[in-house]
Amino acid sequence: MEKSELTGIERQLVLEYLMDGNAPVTLTLIKEESSAPSDSAPISAIFPVALRAEQLKVLNQGIILLKNVPESASVFLGQTVKVQFYFNKLALYFVTKVQRVSAGFALVIPSVISKVPDKKSQEKSGFAVVLFYKNGSKSGQKIDIHCDFDERFPLFVRSDFKKIVDRYLSEKKSEQVESIADRIHAPKVIYLDSRRIVFAAKKTDMSLTQGCEYALLLRFPIAGPIKERKVYLTCIVDEMFENYECNRLCACAKFSSIREEDERFLSDKIVDETKSD
Repeated sequence: MEKSELTGIERQLVLEYLMDGNAPVTLTLIKEESSAPSDSAPISAIFPVALRAEQLKVLNQGIILLKNVPESASVFLGQTVKVQFYFNKLALYFVTKVQRVSAGFALVIPSVISKVPDKKSQEKSGFAVVLFYKNGSKSGQKIDIHCDFDERFPLFVRSDFKKIVDRYLSEKKSEQVESIADRIHAPKVIYLDSRRIVFAAKKTDMSLTQGCEYALLLRFPIAGPIKERKVYLTCIVDEMFENYECNRLCACAKFSSIREEDERFLSDKIVDETKSD
């Protein structure tokens, strides 16, 4: 089993890396029972705060002094926080308290630094969407992408897809620190009916282009000896929507070819919005 904690020499290497001023950090408040006054903001309302490398001074004793911290960081004073950063593209973190010293705010690096767990999506035996496209090489090799889903956006719900797009792009949601920096993720499907599908992703992860046509495979588990129904279709990305502030993008595609029986099969799965809860 891979070691998930860094101590001793490994911790010292990370400490020296931080002392060289190479890594920005993110502070996230950790909920503790009775740790905050009853009139303070709820934990869910306090978003993580990112600090640039030049705002940190790391001492050899394992103490981080915070310089010119934003006003939003003052709510962390005296609170327990998770401090996350990347070390050679590997996500690490430690838990400590934000303390006040004569020079301002300070963080004491504990004796143990941990790796951020890798949250690899597990393949489920249920419904799946596979996206196919050519990689542009002379061989015309096809690449398939197994799309992800977002439980906040149930599929096959009778609704205006543009409302779903607007909701996705406008939602305030703090991004989770990845265990490996710059990892590319498959786009998520946030809307699907019998005629259209909507993919959502960070701009750096979006692999679809407006005006291009793609092949799709929808896989549905069914009872009986066959176990699965497969729906093959093609779609064209006819609209793209972007939120520049949070770097999110939606690719909206209409089906360009689908068999009539498959369209009926998808239509039968659609439920009213009020019945989707």
